[in-house]
Amino acid sequence: MEVKMPVKEIMTGDVVTIDIKSDVQKLAKKMLDYDVGSIIITDKKQPVGIITERDIVRKIVSRNLKPDDISMRELMTTPLITVNTEEDVTDTMHKMVKMEIRRLPVVDNGKLVGIVTDTDLIAISAEMGSIFSDLIKMHREKVFSMEVPQKINRGICEECGDNVDTLLLVDGKLLCESCRET
Repeated sequence: MEVKMPVKEIMTGDVVTIDIKSDVQKLAKKMLDYDVGSIIITDKKQPVGIITERDIVRKIVSRNLKPDDISMRELMTTPLITVNTEEDVTDTMHKMVKMEIRRLPVVDNGKLVGIVTDTDLIAISAEMGSIFSDLIKMHREKVFSMEVPQKINRGICEECGDNVDTLLLVDGKLLCESCRET
């Protein structure tokens, strides 16, 4: 059974935006003020592009340009790649990896409502791993508290991490045959 989680459950709702007619210095100040690594560029309140710290380094600093020498339109990455609020988190992860991007604006009916970043996805993955670990411990305690033979068919050895056909409980740990012998 596969569980789907919509992006809206993990996105950050407060998205920092700036109008396309602003200048790069105002953009950089806003990035510092809000402590963000990217800003969504809007034109008539519609999201049209994104500028990241990396864009500033690649398109201004590395070329030894002055911020006033480049327009927001030249600096921004466009077209803006987005995801819908209902898009599955796993699909979003695949999209980010395939397109080699770290931030995806989230839209609902064409309106910008959030942003999801690689950090958001890592955080949710770590949280899910912790939940799975707790579920495994809970299940193991239930199985071995029923006074049944302390043997499990198919599982992961707690010593070597191998997925094996037979595990046996030894000193409170589920071990494969190899690890039981050592």
